[in-house]
Amino acid sequence: MESLGHYLLRGRIALPGGSATEVYEGQDIRTGIEVLAFKPLTEEPPKPPIPNTLSWIDREEDVWIAEIPVGAVQASWLAGRVEMARLVQWVKQLLGVLKHAQERDIPIGYIIPELIWARGSRIWLGGVGVARPEQKWDFAGLLNTVRVIAGDSYPAVPWREALENYVTGQLDFAALEAHIESGMRNDQKPTAPLEASSTLEARRARAQDEVTGDSSPGETASSTLEARRARAQDEVTGDSLPGETASSTLEAAVPTGSAAPPSTEPITPEPNPTKPATSKSLKVQVSEPVAPPSSATPPRRIRIEERLEPPFEVVEPSHTSRRSLLLWLWIIPLLLLAGGIGLWLRSRNQATVETTVYPVEFRLQPPGSRASIVVLEIPEGSKMPLGIEIAEVPGKVDFDQPGVYRIRVRVQGRAPVESLIEVPNPGGVTISLR
Repeated sequence: MESLGHYLLRGRIALPGGSATEVYEGQDIRTGIEVLAFKPLTEEPPKPPIPNTLSWIDREEDVWIAEIPVGAVQASWLAGRVEMARLVQWVKQLLGVLKHAQERDIPIGYIIPELIWARGSRIWLGGVGVARPEQKWDFAGLLNTVRVIAGDSYPAVPWREALENYVTGQLDFAALEAHIESGMRNDQKPTAPLEASSTLEARRARAQDEVTGDSSPGETASSTLEARRARAQDEVTGDSLPGETASSTLEAAVPTGSAAPPSTEPITPEPNPTKPATSKSLKVQVSEPVAPPSSATPPRRIRIEERLEPPFEVVEPSHTSRRSLLLWLWIIPLLLLAGGIGLWLRSRNQATVETTVYPVEFRLQPPGSRASIVVLEIPEGSKMPLGIEIAEVPGKVDFDQPGVYRIRVRVQGRAPVESLIEVPNPGGVTISLR
């Protein structure tokens, strides 16, 4: 691992044709951003940048530094796994980069999958402005890159011949774009109308079978309809039980042959001749009150006395029990208040402890392996253990203090690698395995 200012250079990317220019993947220890370093290059990098290219952000002596977008990966990792729609978008962007470079007379000497970084439907080409002695624009590299990314599906690409003719100079840029758009429209023709037509034919066939009576579902439907008609006819003719019940009830209420409805006048009962008639008049007589006869014996008086005391012994609570009750009524709320304050302080301390952790995402390149992290040097205030394994990657590793750490990466079957990382590191750390 080589250090260049505040950049750490690790894995080297081989350029075709034994080029004197060397390319290294690296990282800015201040921000954790992934970079590409091209050396030796004595002239100034081109400005302003072309869209869909890695921007030149710095120059250290004879080294150009290009920034890699966060979350982007090398296109070589996705070779053979890219769907056709995304491949078309990538090819359009590469063709646009070549066109802009030709219009501004900026060389693009190397187009290889290792210098292309992708994220979703966007790509970025690295090394724009780096010249190649034998050619100024690498059209052959463009064709080879498309073949590598497409993989086994390249022979089925509809605009493959147009791209090959463009690379050899037999087709211009506008015609190539027209071929690509035409090929995509042909691939995206819908097949739903054919399926709808077949479904409609099947429905017509089933309907024809039901009309001719050849299918059992038609017979079932016909019998069900006849049964419903029979029940409706029975209800109209009055053969059902509810009709009979209503008719009999009406006949019981009105006698047969009676033309007039029953009278609603009240019926006065006739007097019974066996009982004599009695007068219901009252005779009232008014008489003077008669004074009671005097008696020598005075009337007897009965005196009822009620006891004011209850029949049981009354036990009054002592003053000591009242004081204890009042004391507990004060102590219980105080205890609850103290417990709530303690829980609040504890949760606050836990939140403070949690905010002092600085996680850093570690990635391995190429993926698929496991590595262990050992801390060798720590910044001031850190309590990270030294010389022992603290975590396995890929994954997140928590650090207790911000600053620069020197770590050692161990992979089974490989030589250990030492590196300097800066915490916090929002972009994460990518470890290239040699």
